[in-house]
Amino acid sequence: MKPFRWLVLIFLAVVLGACASGGPLVTQGRTTAGSHLTIDAGMEWTRMGGLREQLWTIDGPLLNTLYLIPTVRDGDFVFLGRRQTKRRPDGAFYHRGMRPDELRDLIADGMRAAGAVNVTTSDLRPATFGNREGLRFDMTLDSDSGLKYRAMVAAFEHEKGLALAMFYAPAEYYYPRDAAKVSLMLDSLRWK
Repeated sequence: MKPFRWLVLIFLAVVLGACASGGPLVTQGRTTAGSHLTIDAGMEWTRMGGLREQLWTIDGPLLNTLYLIPTVRDGDFVFLGRRQTKRRPDGAFYHRGMRPDELRDLIADGMRAAGAVNVTTSDLRPATFGNREGLRFDMTLDSDSGLKYRAMVAAFEHEKGLALAMFYAPAEYYYPRDAAKVSLMLDSLRWK
């Protein structure tokens, strides 16, 4: 079975950062992802990555992943890695001041660009993260091998760009098992 190309790419990028950081265990309680993004961990996770992005997993990245990006800067690809240029003007590039529906579409387009198929979004809603207005929404998507995933996304703008958190897991078992706890975690996101 061929895994998600985008999961593999994200995993490889984060694993390279984990070599330096050691992949520590995240225990329950308030913790920092990057230098300014905080979140209440409702369960134990293994953390890989560094200050720019982190991948947290419980059972392995193909089974459940919380992907945290403290800052997507203006002009960055939404999942980092490349910037918008004159030679590459189109794509899922973040720009400050995007409307909630534009941010939702940007994130869905980023998932498609990373190899996910049959990406659909639902339940776009406003959310407050401390004193910052943001958004939450849900997604369904498939791997290129046909495995069905569900995802939940939280995002808000801050002085340096966009904070983004996305949880995804297979729809059949892992997503329903962890969705309630992870939803509370996403509600706890703050910029300090």
